[in-house]
This record gives sequence, C-alpha cells and structure tokens, in this order.
Amino acid sequence: AMIEEINPALNALVVPTFDAAREDARAADQALKSGTVLGPLHGVPVTIKEFFDVRGTATTAGIESTKSVIEADSPLVARLRKAGAIILGKTNVAQMGIAIESSNPVYGRTSNPWDATRTSGGSSGGEGALIAAGGSPLGLGSDGGGSIRIPAHFNGICGLKPTSGRLTMHGHWQFPAFPRGWSVPGPLARCVDDLELAMQCLVARDGEPCDPTVAPGAIPSSKEIDLSSLTIGYFADDGFFAPSPAIRRAVDQSVEALKSAGANVVPFEQASALETWEIQFRQFGADGGLWLRSFLHGSRSDTSIQKALLLSRIPTALRRVLPPLLSSIGQT
Repeated sequence: AMIEEINPALNALVVPTFDAAREDARAADQALKSGTVLGPLHGVPVTIKEFFDVRGTATTAGIESTKSVIEADSPLVARLRKAGAIILGKTNVAQMGIAIESSNPVYGRTSNPWDATRTSGGSSGGEGALIAAGGSPLGLGSDGGGSIRIPAHFNGICGLKPTSGRLTMHGHWQFPAFPRGWSVPGPLARCVDDLELAMQCLVARDGEPCDPTVAPGAIPSSKEIDLSSLTIGYFADDGFFAPSPAIRRAVDQSVEALKSAGANVVPFEQASALETWEIQFRQFGADGGLWLRSFLHGSRSDTSIQKALLLSRIPTALRRVLPPLLSSIGQT
C-alpha cells in the first residue's frame, strides 16, 4: 500500500511482483500458525535491484532489447527467500550501471523522495529512494564505484559495499569492462542493524556452489568484535572535492566515537582522486566504446551513456591535448 501511494511520484519500484508476494505472505502466515519459522527474515518484505535475476521477471539493465524472462532467482535472491523474505519487486537503475543517477529508456527516471527535482543517485537509486520513503525496509543492491554508497548518501539511509569475494555476482548483470571483484552485491536499509542482519542471511557460510571465488564462512556479529584489536584509517578530504562542513563533522564525530570505543584510529593520505578517475576513464574508453555500443544492441541510450560514448570515441592523441586546453579556458 505504501509503494502504491509513493511510487507514482518516485518511479523507484519498476517491476512489481505483488501477486507472487501476496502468495508468499499467505504461505509465511500459514507456516507461523503451524509453529514453523522460515528464517531470520520470516515475512519481511524486501526489494531487489533490477540487475539481479528474479524468477518470472526480465533483467534488462535499462536496455530496451533485453526482455527475456528469467526462470530462476540469482543465488542471493534465493538466499533471501530461504531466510523467509518476501520479494516485492525490482527497483530502478542507471542504464548498464555506469552513472550516478538512476535513469534509463526502459523505466525512466527515479526521483529523490526528499526533493523530486533531485536525483536519487545511482546505480542502485531505486532502492535508495524506495527505502528512504518507507516503501521497503530492506533492499539488495550492488556497488563498484559507489552504486550503493551514493544512493544511501543521497537518500539518507544506510548501505554497505562488502569486501570483494564475500558475496557472489552470479545472477547479476555485469558490464565486461568492469574489473572482476570491483562490483559487489550489498544491502541497503534504514539502519545499520538491518544491514548486519541482511549480511548474515546473504553470506555463503559453506561456500558458494556456483562460485568458487567466494570465501566461505559466517560473518561474526559486530558485538563479538574487539574494537581495541582494530586499526582504522580515515581521511576527511580527498584533495579534489572539498567536503562540506557537515561531511567533515560526521567524519570527526566518527573518529572520536571509534577512539572512545578503544579502536586505534589513524589518518592516511588518500590516493589522488583525479589520477584514480583518469585511470578508470582510460580503462573504460580503451576500446573506443565498442562494448557500450554492442550491449545497447541498437536500443536507445540514456543521456549519461550518450556522453560516455562521445568521450570514448575521442582519439588518444586528442585526449592528451584536451586537458590542458580545457584547463586554459577554466574547465577543470
């Protein structure tokens, strides 16, 4: 009911699976009446980023020509169901996951619930907006260069990009130009305790049968971790984008809280943000946009993708000339 009330203004949930959800809810109620608890998420409604395979739906990544209906859940969606979760549907994304806003020709644009003129972030922006607006208590997203963390920040919720190799990417749409292990699945929720509960349900304790790269083993409870045994690094400024006073204050408060809890907190120098971006851009455009064009299969491209295609076609010689030229006219 909450989704039906808020979603017309947000366009966050783009593939509803309400009929199946009601069936699962009735089964969960019946199990409870018989004294059976399905798992830690028994009866909890959750939503899934469109990039993940959910049985009975298509995984399009915002590409119009990708319409095949998936017959099986991805391993992580299946694990959520096994824990008792009820899937409400799939949420909007950035086309092919390569923008920090969620917009594509298949489903349109997702708005920020705090201000509809603002973006919800990307690429897991549908999850960020829906959870922030009260339409879902828990969501499954994924993150390479900020696709969980940016929507969590933009919408005022919590998100976690786990360590690479902790959760499988099988059953998740992937762009080949992304380095292996760079993009990883992770949860989004309105509080950190819910992130921890979700990770306990998602992790492959005995190993992932379909993915030998995933490390087996449970994730310890945060209550069991001795903070005095940890050294935690932090930085408050990446040397490129000056942080706002609120961001700097949040970092400072976190440092003090961790120190008070006994952790060894030390500053470290962040790698050059500009150099990092240059490396990523060169990798992304190394093939002149061939992968981008081949994945679109003649479908329409989002505005952000059009810009990426244009930049990727710039000859190498011209790329070397452009930065100083743009700098000379005040474009940094």
